Amino acid sequence: MARYQGLGVEIKALLEKLKSSMEKQGYKIERVLTGETSFLIEYKKSGMFGAKETISVKGVPDDFIVSGIRDDNEEAWFIVEDTILASAKNPQAFKSHTETKALPPIPTLPTMPSAPTIQSQTTLQSSPPPTPQPTQPPPANCTRCGAPLSVTQEDLIITCRYCGFTIAVATREEIKRHSMLENRLFAQQAVEAAQKYMDKGLFRVGVSKEASITNVKLRYVPFWVCPANTNTFLRGVTGSGIMSEIHQAEEAVTDKRASGLKKFGKLVLAGAKAYAETQQKDRKPQRVSYSFSNTYIWPTLARRTMISEINYYDVPAARKIPFDVGKLSPDAEFLNIELNEEEAKAKIRTEVEAKERLIASGKVDTLETCSTNVVLGEAELVHAPVWFVHYTLKGENYVIAVDGCEGKVLGGGRPLFKIK
Repeated sequence: MARYQGLGVEIKALLEKLKSSMEKQGYKIERVLTGETSFLIEYKKSGMFGAKETISVKGVPDDFIVSGIRDDNEEAWFIVEDTILASAKNPQAFKSHTETKALPPIPTLPTMPSAPTIQSQTTLQSSPPPTPQPTQPPPANCTRCGAPLSVTQEDLIITCRYCGFTIAVATREEIKRHSMLENRLFAQQAVEAAQKYMDKGLFRVGVSKEASITNVKLRYVPFWVCPANTNTFLRGVTGSGIMSEIHQAEEAVTDKRASGLKKFGKLVLAGAKAYAETQQKDRKPQRVSYSFSNTYIWPTLARRTMISEINYYDVPAARKIPFDVGKLSPDAEFLNIELNEEEAKAKIRTEVEAKERLIASGKVDTLETCSTNVVLGEAELVHAPVWFVHYTLKGENYVIAVDGCEGKVLGGGRPLFKIK
């Protein structure tokens, strides 16, 4: 693994040049997987005994990582670095992989043991100090089928694209609760759903006719899905104004889990309550305290970097199936997991607590105290198919995300109004 900084190398352009260079040197390109800022090349040296290997590149023009190449494969390193250097806008910043490798950790001096308390010599000898266990290197091959794996520094859980075996990178333990949703859309159907979303709104009618589709890409995006039971206790003041109705309207607008019709119903109800409040002449503030409970099936993106085009994804539980690599679309990009289960649960707990506080605010005019007890169940890993439809309009670039399982638009960019 090597890191390259300050070179100004366009990742997509590097892919095409690298493929050409490898083919000229007698390598056969078996498969290519691409992302917005990454790509993976699976290649094989020509000849009967040529083994399959991979090269993974991930990052941005001025800071990217190359991994997957064996340290002793000098020929592959030469081809890659020669291509990088030829593609660099700032070649003076180039450093070879032999210079950019991470330095080994500095060994720590052993500490002198403190004077023992009254113990027998036998006890001292039978309890030697624990020796630190060395950190395992990332797995290079699948432990089930032996296929090559490409693991980046961010990946905590990885799935073999050949057999579907899913393991934690650090412990090599199998992740057994792993499901998926099947893609049910063709690329054209995803585009049509995105075009309807472009035209949605009184001032955007006809936007799709002027937009130019530049790229349509299917990706399997990982989510952790976890059941959550909550009990919230609140104290507050009612009868002092119409703030509770304003809070309810805010909840309706910001609730990404609710449909448009449900949001509209909440807004109408909040408006009716606000009007009723203004008609009451003898309202007196009073302090109240009570509790309420809720149950959620809460999903959260299993990546450290948010995908801004996905506002919220309500995983359709009825359509989940056990993970089966044979049901993945062959041309799709597959995203590994950058959050483990405990990190995901901490994130879910925070999101659920924020949701409960918003609900509590809608029940009183002034919320004084609010405490929520959240009990989380066992999380499940789910890979969902999401189409990313890229388009340009009047020189501006936009992306819309479409759920490949049910055809719903998950979010994305569009102009505020039709640009003339």
